[in-house]
Amino acid sequence: MKSIVIIIDYFGKWPPWFSIFLETCRSNPTINWIIHTDCPSDQYQVENVTFYTMKWEDYIGFVRRKLNIDFKPSSPYKVNDLKPAFGYLYNDKIKDFDFYGYGDIDVIYGNLRKFFSDDVLQHNVISSHSWCISGHFALFKNEEVLRNAFRRVRNWKLFLENAEPQRFDEDIFSAVFRYPAWLPYWLRVSYDWLWSKSKPLRTKQYFREQFSTPLTPSKWRDGSFHHPDAWFWKNGSLTNSKDGAVEFLYLHFMNYTSARYMNPIYGDKPIWQSISPLVHFDTVNSLNGIRIDKYGFHLLNSN
Repeated sequence: MKSIVIIIDYFGKWPPWFSIFLETCRSNPTINWIIHTDCPSDQYQVENVTFYTMKWEDYIGFVRRKLNIDFKPSSPYKVNDLKPAFGYLYNDKIKDFDFYGYGDIDVIYGNLRKFFSDDVLQHNVISSHSWCISGHFALFKNEEVLRNAFRRVRNWKLFLENAEPQRFDEDIFSAVFRYPAWLPYWLRVSYDWLWSKSKPLRTKQYFREQFSTPLTPSKWRDGSFHHPDAWFWKNGSLTNSKDGAVEFLYLHFMNYTSARYMNPIYGDKPIWQSISPLVHFDTVNSLNGIRIDKYGFHLLNSN
């Protein structure tokens, strides 16, 4: 079995669902997580999750020294732009893993190994979107060319030195894994021969839409714009109210907390904007099953 580690850098304050997030990590015991944070973590004991505590100022200094850039983020949200560089930044911490990746904490994981079969892990780059490297979950084979792939973005330092988030982890970084737009299909073999060292970036890719993020302007797996309105997690499996017994890789509930990328048909305000509390049960009971809907997090069979 190929080993996998997922890196998450998070600074600020834990969201109310963080204990639930950790339980879904715990239910994937053959996958590891590394979390760098300034939030308290001593109360969380999850065998496959390792916390590294550091001050925000120290983190900024670490990034500046390691990447040799003038890193001056306007807020911790800027950390998203650093995700493509995680393999380089944390090379020493991931050296024993076959794959490394990055993710977010506004997610609920399903049974990850059910999706990451041996066949899927024959690929160099694995994304949960069909059109780009997904910022909320992507995996990379732990090889030097992939750990340094972010350097192939022209003017990458300028993107990372900009104080404001630039979507470097998705839109910009994704271009590294594509052939130039001007290149005819019949010239790709020659292109790979001339730039053979970067060929792993353009080959053995697994870009599959996992329908992880509801309420976006994109069509759902049935071709409609009607997205599921409730999700269910139990015994490590994730399903929803629309797709029956179909299991999903993870739920990214971004549009419940922010309307920035939400389809206007669902409104112009975050679904959970006025919901308090969001978690309606003692999280020690998470293993009894969870329902996630417009009213927050509930025990699976509760009203």
